[in-house]
Amino acid sequence: MNLTPLQWIGIILAVNGALTGATAQLTDLFGPTIAKDIVSVASLASAILGGIITSMSGQAAQVKSVLAMPGVEKVTVNAQANQTLASMAVDPNVDKIAPTQAAMTDVTKTATKGA
Repeated sequence: MNLTPLQWIGIILAVNGALTGATAQLTDLFGPTIAKDIVSVASLASAILGGIITSMSGQAAQVKSVLAMPGVEKVTVNAQANQTLASMAVDPNVDKIAPTQAAMTDVTKTATKGA
């Protein structure tokens, strides 16, 4: 199984959520001082990872993940693309994505709106 970085962060967040909700059980297992430390670290890590996952899960990151998937030959973008997708489609440094021939002008215009 190939897990993406976002999936790994999601797993860590799930474990952290379980730890922060298990204060009573952790206290029974490790005592109040260590339980408090575990819950504090898990809570802090969740806050940090929540911020990281937010930045990693934007539309550009999702498109890049799709482009990197085995089996994806090419993504074609039409005139309805937003600025993020259009910019990627016309960027010569990004492989496997391009505007359709019919939408080349519209996609290029959309891409340059934000520049």
